[in-house]
Amino acid sequence: MAITSSNHLLLADPDQDLRAQVVALVSQDGNRISQASDSYLALELLANNVFQLVVTDLDLPSSGGLEVLRYVQEHAPSTPVIITSRPGSVEDAVEAMRRGAFDYQEKPLNLEHLRLTVRRALEKASLQHAYHYLRHEQPYLYRLESLTAQSEAMQQVIRQIKRLAPTNLTVMITGETGTGKSLIAGAIHANSPRRDGTMVTVNCAALSETLLESELFGHEKGAFTGAHMARAGRFQQAHGGTLFLDEVGEMSPAIQAKVLRAIEDQVIYRLGGSREIHVDVRIVAATNRDLTLAVESGQFRKDLYYRLNVATLDLAPLRRRRADILPMANMFLKRICQELKRPLVHMGSQVCQALEDYPWPGNIRELRNVIERAVLFTENGELTLADLNLTFPPPSALDPPCQAPALLESAAANGGLFLAHSLNLEELERQAIVTALEQSGWVQKDAAAMLGISPSRMTYKLNKLGLSHPRFRAKSRRA
Repeated sequence: MAITSSNHLLLADPDQDLRAQVVALVSQDGNRISQASDSYLALELLANNVFQLVVTDLDLPSSGGLEVLRYVQEHAPSTPVIITSRPGSVEDAVEAMRRGAFDYQEKPLNLEHLRLTVRRALEKASLQHAYHYLRHEQPYLYRLESLTAQSEAMQQVIRQIKRLAPTNLTVMITGETGTGKSLIAGAIHANSPRRDGTMVTVNCAALSETLLESELFGHEKGAFTGAHMARAGRFQQAHGGTLFLDEVGEMSPAIQAKVLRAIEDQVIYRLGGSREIHVDVRIVAATNRDLTLAVESGQFRKDLYYRLNVATLDLAPLRRRRADILPMANMFLKRICQELKRPLVHMGSQVCQALEDYPWPGNIRELRNVIERAVLFTENGELTLADLNLTFPPPSALDPPCQAPALLESAAANGGLFLAHSLNLEELERQAIVTALEQSGWVQKDAAAMLGISPSRMTYKLNKLGLSHPRFRAKSRRA
């Protein structure tokens, strides 16, 4: 990992010539270095500055290097300390390592080795800082009240999260690309009893079958070419926490079978190994595919589908939750201006109207990208339509038209063709399904035939829309 930003280092050593050599070499990596010739000055610098790394000599005049190490451990425990000393100070070196020193190097120093050790220490400290930041900030990042939910569709999702998060149920999140499925998965984990555990994410569409198997279950040394050491998989890394399987519909049948067994038995086997590894994970899965159709075509295992589809959260596309568009746009606007260190840009009424009218085929991800690009290229303090550069896609690219000729002919013949009170596609779909059920006497397979869809697709629609009827046959509805 290359160091791309300036780190502030403290170098405490009584040898001025050595300090000059170390400064000349280590500063080449972009580091700022403060120097101290004794522990008194070193402690004063530590009290008045924030350092990412400390290099101190064990025999530092005044109170010595161990006193510097003690101070760092008490006041900045995440800051690594590298100890240097004269030859033969083995006992002191052991004591320094016992007290938490990152490394010990004997004089005369190998300066190139010291430089590599400094890089390694800074990388580790940076990763630890990022880990602790995310660990402590996660409850705030995923607070339910901070999620934008002005629309009824999103308010319903928030209500469902509040019910699902405290449980250990497997959750399936469905929705188009860019609707915020990973954010909802994070909110479920952060508001669950497993919040102190780790949430591990696997993008099932990003890896080949062999690599995905290794990623999920880990591998033993020598399991395949390049496996030079054993490695824990994502199931094992998520032990005690949550495993988020993103784009779960893209897994191959062979991987699906192993995932099913892992979920049901809570046991995994590493690639190339035979030892049982018990895991305790909660599964949250997400997909932008209609898995009922994938099950019908044999592309997705039916038993895994029902194992994952215990509780479903369906995220509506942004074009069906227009009340969320402007609040999200304003949120992104503030964040991006802060990130780019620019004054807050204003959105006029024309821009606001354009944002609300645009269908957003890329959903929230596209909205953020549009705002970011507009802020970057705007030439004044107010966004314009030209800054947005929106190109409306054809309607066919969004929601394919419903083809139900049998339904329309039958309903029209019987005077029962529904009259739409709005052009909301979800409401039109609901009315069409209710009309088909009424015309078919609430027999699901007949209603499905009238609509030109499969019975399993009909089941999916009924569950999604929450439609039921007292006379609806129990066998026609699957749990």
